[in-house]
Amino acid sequence: MKLFEVYSLMSFEPVRGAGSWIWDSHEKKYLDYYGGHAVISIGHQHPHQVQAVKEQLAKLTFYSNSVQNSLQEQLADKLGKISGYESYRLFLT
Repeated sequence: MKLFEVYSLMSFEPVRGAGSWIWDSHEKKYLDYYGGHAVISIGHQHPHQVQAVKEQLAKLTFYSNSVQNSLQEQLADKLGKISGYESYRLFLT
Protein backbone atom coordinates (compact mmCIF):
# COMPACT_ATOMS: atom_id res chain seq x y z
CA MET A 1 0.00 0.00 0.00
CA LYS A 2 1.27 3.48 -0.78
CA LEU A 3 0.87 6.58 1.33
CA PHE A 4 -1.75 9.10 0.26
CA GLU A 5 0.16 12.09 -1.06
CA VAL A 6 -1.51 15.05 0.63
CA TYR A 7 1.39 17.53 0.69
CA SER A 8 4.59 17.87 -1.25
CA LEU A 9 7.38 16.54 0.94
CA MET A 10 10.51 18.32 2.07
CA SER A 11 13.76 16.90 0.70
CA PHE A 12 14.99 15.53 4.05
CA GLU A 13 13.74 13.28 6.85
CA PRO A 14 14.17 14.59 10.39
CA VAL A 15 15.27 11.82 12.74
CA ARG A 16 15.87 13.72 16.01
CA GLY A 17 15.42 17.13 17.56
CA ALA A 18 16.60 19.25 20.48
CA GLY A 19 15.21 22.66 21.32
CA SER A 20 14.70 24.57 18.07
CA TRP A 21 16.89 22.26 15.99
CA ILE A 22 16.39 19.03 14.06
CA TRP A 23 18.85 16.68 12.39
CA ASP A 24 18.43 14.45 9.36
CA SER A 25 19.75 10.91 8.90
CA HIS A 26 23.04 12.35 7.58
CA GLU A 27 23.50 14.42 10.79
CA LYS A 28 22.83 17.69 8.95
CA LYS A 29 21.43 20.27 11.40
CA TYR A 30 18.41 22.48 10.53
CA LEU A 31 16.62 25.26 12.38
CA ASP A 32 13.14 23.80 12.94
CA TYR A 33 10.94 26.48 11.42
CA TYR A 34 8.07 24.09 10.74
CA GLY A 35 5.94 22.29 13.32
CA GLY A 36 3.21 20.94 11.07
CA HIS A 37 -0.13 21.97 9.60
CA ALA A 38 -2.51 23.66 12.05
CA VAL A 39 -0.19 23.12 15.03
CA ILE A 40 2.43 25.14 16.86
CA SER A 41 6.00 23.98 17.25
CA ILE A 42 7.06 24.02 20.87
CA GLY A 43 10.55 22.69 20.24
CA HIS A 44 12.02 19.31 21.03
CA GLN A 45 13.04 17.48 24.23
CA HIS A 46 12.14 20.22 26.71
CA PRO A 47 12.56 18.56 30.14
CA HIS A 48 9.10 19.60 31.39
CA GLN A 49 7.41 18.26 28.24
CA VAL A 50 9.38 14.99 28.33
CA GLN A 51 8.52 14.44 32.01
CA ALA A 52 4.82 15.22 31.52
CA VAL A 53 4.59 12.82 28.55
CA LYS A 54 6.36 10.06 30.51
CA GLU A 55 4.01 10.52 33.45
CA GLN A 56 0.92 10.40 31.24
CA LEU A 57 2.16 7.37 29.27
CA ALA A 58 2.66 5.53 32.57
CA LYS A 59 -1.03 6.18 33.41
CA LEU A 60 -3.00 5.98 30.17
CA THR A 61 -1.73 6.29 26.61
CA PHE A 62 -4.93 7.03 24.74
CA TYR A 63 -8.66 6.86 25.10
CA SER A 64 -11.59 8.04 23.01
CA ASN A 65 -13.33 11.40 23.21
CA SER A 66 -16.51 9.44 23.91
CA VAL A 67 -15.67 9.22 27.63
CA GLN A 68 -15.26 11.89 30.31
CA ASN A 69 -11.75 13.30 30.49
CA SER A 70 -11.02 15.96 33.09
CA LEU A 71 -7.63 16.74 31.50
CA GLN A 72 -9.41 17.86 28.32
CA GLU A 73 -11.74 20.06 30.38
CA GLN A 74 -8.76 21.60 32.21
CA LEU A 75 -7.01 22.26 28.89
CA ALA A 76 -10.13 23.88 27.40
CA ASP A 77 -10.50 26.13 30.46
CA LYS A 78 -6.84 27.16 30.34
CA LEU A 79 -6.89 27.83 26.58
CA GLY A 80 -10.08 29.86 26.92
CA LYS A 81 -8.54 32.07 29.61
CA ILE A 82 -5.23 32.52 27.77
CA SER A 83 -6.86 33.28 24.41
CA GLY A 84 -9.70 35.45 25.73
CA TYR A 85 -12.29 33.20 24.04
CA GLU A 86 -13.79 31.52 27.08
CA SER A 87 -17.25 31.32 25.48
CA TYR A 88 -15.95 29.34 22.47
CA ARG A 89 -16.07 25.55 22.25
CA LEU A 90 -13.02 23.37 21.67
CA PHE A 91 -12.94 20.08 19.75
CA LEU A 92 -9.82 18.02 20.41
CA THR A 93 -8.75 15.47 17.83
